[in-house]
Amino acid sequence: MLYNYLYTKQNDGKFLLRIEDTDRSRYVEGSIENMMNVLASVGLIADEGPNNPGNHGPYLQSERLDIYQKYIKELIADDKAYYCFCSSERLTALREEQQSLGLPTKYDKMCRYHTAEETKAQLDAGSDFTIRLKVPENVEISFEDGIRGTITIPSKDIDEQVLMKTDGFPTYHFAVVVDDHLMEVTDIIRGDEWIPSTPKHVLLYQAFGWEMPRFSHVPPLLGAGGKKLSKRTGDVAVENFLEKGFLTEAILNYIALLGWNPKTTEEYFTVTELIERFKLSDVHRAGAVFEEERMEGFNAHYIKHYDTQKLWNKLETYLNRYDKVFLEKISEFPVEYNCKILAELQTRLKKLSDYKELTHFLYNDIKSIEIDMYLNPKMKIESVVDVKKALKVSLDVLNNTDIDLESPESIKETFIMKIKEAEMKNGQVLWPVRVALSAENFSPGALELIYILGREKSIQRIEKSLKEL
Repeated sequence: MLYNYLYTKQNDGKFLLRIEDTDRSRYVEGSIENMMNVLASVGLIADEGPNNPGNHGPYLQSERLDIYQKYIKELIADDKAYYCFCSSERLTALREEQQSLGLPTKYDKMCRYHTAEETKAQLDAGSDFTIRLKVPENVEISFEDGIRGTITIPSKDIDEQVLMKTDGFPTYHFAVVVDDHLMEVTDIIRGDEWIPSTPKHVLLYQAFGWEMPRFSHVPPLLGAGGKKLSKRTGDVAVENFLEKGFLTEAILNYIALLGWNPKTTEEYFTVTELIERFKLSDVHRAGAVFEEERMEGFNAHYIKHYDTQKLWNKLETYLNRYDKVFLEKISEFPVEYNCKILAELQTRLKKLSDYKELTHFLYNDIKSIEIDMYLNPKMKIESVVDVKKALKVSLDVLNNTDIDLESPESIKETFIMKIKEAEMKNGQVLWPVRVALSAENFSPGALELIYILGREKSIQRIEKSLKEL
């Protein structure tokens, strides 16, 4: 769908959202609303669709059944389609027999050769029926693909597809052709799994005498094992990535590059830049392997380069949707404090969801600290005496100097001077201070933490550590 959007906007077209819900066995309550919400979340807003109707509605195929009935009757009248009265049991037996012989599974055309009288008798008797496409015999069906060039398939390989099911609902193959024509669709960009079905659609356009749209079939996204990723379920659903804390910019940027070569060493593109640069002719033919870790790299890049206040707004929106309890907790603190934390973490965050894990000690009282966390032989911090000496130096700086706390850089200037006066190495002081302020093995540095926590809270935590040692 991303390529459809980029191509449409690049060519000043209209991006239509149509809900293809004719397969009632796969319908899931709430799925339509969820899909539209996800599209809105990533900024792929349709120019026309269920939420913003225009001149081409209705936009749910289940609301267009009368339209399909009109056009299926035309095909019957023009002898381009026929009634099929075969039972599901017969079709199952036929399919199993073909499979046992290693043959392609296709309808054997039994009902195609019924006389008009035989067909009328079945209809008068109220027999269940489907309506199938009548495929011309001994011809070749060709169409131009915007990515793959000319594709030709002999008619003998084309199944006589069901167009209208027993329940009166059209199949995808019939509905999509009727809808694309009536909605004035000029370009169809879809997955390459639809290539074998496209000749059936070509035959329908020819049967109606309609001008065909341009077809382009894009490769699938693959998992690590080379298996096609499902668009409906699993961890690759867009909603899952949003919940994990991926920014929409990163998702769109990474997905666009998976199947498309921008002919440049650049990797990072805004949606506007993608619209300007995208070319169908540069889309790969082979499937691309999706790597979540790689997308994390894109996400980290966008987080790092965001304006801090705007990123905070995004984080608030994210937490409001996925973790309201944590949002309520951090909202008790001044916005200035929260933004100071975020600014220091922007180079460390890979996803918005990382924020909670990396900051809990900045919003809560810290736990008691084991002595081993303070010790660092590489920095010559080998005993409690070394730790206490370091913490006392830091307390002296915070209590007895005119230290400027406006930035980590200004704090560093004073600390380095005092550490030198104490005839100690920087790490000998800053490592124990970092541990005392965070109680974590990994955290921002001591000077960054003093900047975030401020003088009073930093002094409290260092004094607490000294008492516990």
